[in-house]
Amino acid sequence: MQPRRPLGLSFRFIPAIVAVLLGAFCFPVAFAAADLMITGIVSDSEGKPIANAIVMVYHAGPTTGYSLFCPSCYADCGKRAITDSNGMFAFHHLSADLWFDLLVASSGYEPKFVEKVVPRSDLPVATTLGARPEVSDSGRIFRGRIVDSSGLRQRDAVVQLLGELWNTKTGPHSSYHGGSATPGLDPVAVTDGNGDFEIDAFSPGAAPLKILVSVEARGMAQTLSVIHAGLDRQATTVTPGAVVRGRLVQGGKPVGGVEVGLFGNPPATWRDNFEISGNPYPEIRIGTRPDGTFEITGVPVPEKWYVYAKMQSVATRGATGSVACVAKRDNEVVDVGDLELKPAYHLRGRVVLSDDQPIANGMKITVKSEKAFDFQTATLPPNGRFEFVGLAAGNYLIWASVKGYSPPPMAPVSSKDKDGRVFMYTPGPPPVPIEHDVDDFVIKLHPDK
Repeated sequence: MQPRRPLGLSFRFIPAIVAVLLGAFCFPVAFAAADLMITGIVSDSEGKPIANAIVMVYHAGPTTGYSLFCPSCYADCGKRAITDSNGMFAFHHLSADLWFDLLVASSGYEPKFVEKVVPRSDLPVATTLGARPEVSDSGRIFRGRIVDSSGLRQRDAVVQLLGELWNTKTGPHSSYHGGSATPGLDPVAVTDGNGDFEIDAFSPGAAPLKILVSVEARGMAQTLSVIHAGLDRQATTVTPGAVVRGRLVQGGKPVGGVEVGLFGNPPATWRDNFEISGNPYPEIRIGTRPDGTFEITGVPVPEKWYVYAKMQSVATRGATGSVACVAKRDNEVVDVGDLELKPAYHLRGRVVLSDDQPIANGMKITVKSEKAFDFQTATLPPNGRFEFVGLAAGNYLIWASVKGYSPPPMAPVSSKDKDGRVFMYTPGPPPVPIEHDVDDFVIKLHPDK
């Protein structure tokens, strides 16, 4: 058996000038005159430094306002460093006014994301990686390769675990968790110089039959892939995707400095064996320029989408509602035209506890659009009164999160899957239609039993 490459991390050092050239493939931003830097140390759970660990700039975004580019499209994204014998690393000449997400990984350790790091030479980033056992059983190793449409292998592509297909007593059953960690499996991998990666099931328990992963390569649209366990290395092709652009206006005037969302129409419903109905991709967000225009690159195709101004960024001004569009093919430019901010409705009401107790500090209430991944959250006062503004006409899900209390239970209902099997589930509260201002909406909660 050939030596394995845990996590696909057999990298060699690339000089900084090459990393800068690679950044030219995404939208550039201006560099600061000063040497803004991030330094850090990588160690194991016992505090011993880890040499030759990979540290990569994964995502970036502005420290204030909304990003005008995709998170991996900044010039600094893709920079990488190798820790020295003391576990130390450094990134120099980083862009001003940005935060950075780092991805840290090393063979024999569980990789880790370090989020929202702001360059500060006086405050090194300390990262601890937990050790994990080596895996030699091919039935517990999921091997893949990432290439573009011309067959060019993609180095430093990030592969994240989204779900697994398990062999249960009642037959194969898929578990989709959208990126939350599954004990005993590598949550993330990075492709090496050959575009190869491996995800291991290192727990001593049962291993899944196959896994669902999300792949993100620089300059490419996100894509999903199913990888089977075994010796064969499966190729996944990434493509540039489409561009969705438009302009946000109000009364004919451009609206800059707010956030626009792009979400699947409809969002995905997952079935056994990773069968998908709907659009499986997460929301994409982008900011509007001073002239109100926006441009979302790397949009997965072919898929249907909703475009909308995010409620929390425009609620006091109005709302756009959700505008449907379709991205059919790679390199297509989909122009949705002007999104008009129009007067919107308000929702006022009160959360009432059935035992007449005041609501504890810090409890929340949320209103969410039924179509889009768009919501507002407010903190409840002791008397439970709340108000939301900037609601476009449509259906909304509304729920209060109060510790120790729940809404009245809904009656279980039955349904059949495509194979005729009957299963029971408990539905949530029905959506609330908002077609005008609402002033007396009441949510009643009961003590948990």
